Amino acid sequence: MTTRVALIACSNGYGHIRRLLFLLEALRSRSAEPVLFAPLKSVQRLVQTEGVAPPEQVDFDSQTTISSWLDGTAWSWYKRLPSLSEYDVVVCDNLIEILKVRPDAWLSGSFFWHESLEEISRELKRKSQELLITHRPRMISSSLFSSEKLMRYTRLYEVGLYKSGTEKTPNLRNKHDILIACGRGGRIEDEAKQFVTSLAKVKPTVFKKVWVDPAILPTSTPYWMMPATFTSQMYNSILAVVIRPGVGTVTNSLIAGAKVFSFYETGSCEMQENAQKITDAGYGCNTSSIEEAWKSAVTYAENSYAQKRHFHLLKGLNMDGAEETAKILLERGDDQNSIGEESV
Repeated sequence: MTTRVALIACSNGYGHIRRLLFLLEALRSRSAEPVLFAPLKSVQRLVQTEGVAPPEQVDFDSQTTISSWLDGTAWSWYKRLPSLSEYDVVVCDNLIEILKVRPDAWLSGSFFWHESLEEISRELKRKSQELLITHRPRMISSSLFSSEKLMRYTRLYEVGLYKSGTEKTPNLRNKHDILIACGRGGRIEDEAKQFVTSLAKVKPTVFKKVWVDPAILPTSTPYWMMPATFTSQMYNSILAVVIRPGVGTVTNSLIAGAKVFSFYETGSCEMQENAQKITDAGYGCNTSSIEEAWKSAVTYAENSYAQKRHFHLLKGLNMDGAEETAKILLERGDDQNSIGEESV
């Protein structure tokens, strides 16, 4: 009997959807029937940039953005879901409220919204903690990013980073570019725009090309600055990234071999934790601002020894998260009683 799997994405940024797209690929390769619940336009864009096959999909927008968590409206997102009764396994990325309609659901991700945002209401935080304590759900997280809170409140399975099955092993050849991006989830666009506008007025840098998130790209740019495409071709040309360290962008950067130089807004515990974890693992640098991140990236680009050391370190990075997760879901999807804190 074929296992039907519902994959429900948080719609705050592309990283949540990208992770589930790669998991969907791995599930299909094991003869399961996964269905992705995510905004149609976002999925269409990622299918194109990531080069994956279009999924079976339900056009669903959870409307769970940072602003909706802060004003309290995100909590009721689950009420808009269609029936999930036909699915044997339900996986929900970063949204614990799924437990209200499917207490047996698996969670995926690396943090909880009520722990990540300092300004979130005490009432919402209380309700979220009660939900986790009541159900103590099973959760799957990439070990590089796992928050300490996950172990406390869930039955945790740790896996590697999620990548497409077609992704190749990175190498140092033909890497002369840099990416500057702040993603869709943050509140630091204005600072990033100001920096990129100033950068566009100076002479060409040590980097051959500077790829910039279109959301912060100036209207007038020099020949060496261009809008980021976020395709595998772009990532494969990149030596370093100056980014707000969302899990999706960091994962794509590391898989392509780039070193990560982080900047982020104040008040985001998730970004702060991600940046520090990346730094502690040796894959990047937790800097105080986008200006400092840029300076550190330039220094790295001028040091061939540091680049070789970074690539040697990346050889030990587990990038099999999608395959490991698919195996866990299909082999333990019905196992409710014998799971403790475990890791793969």
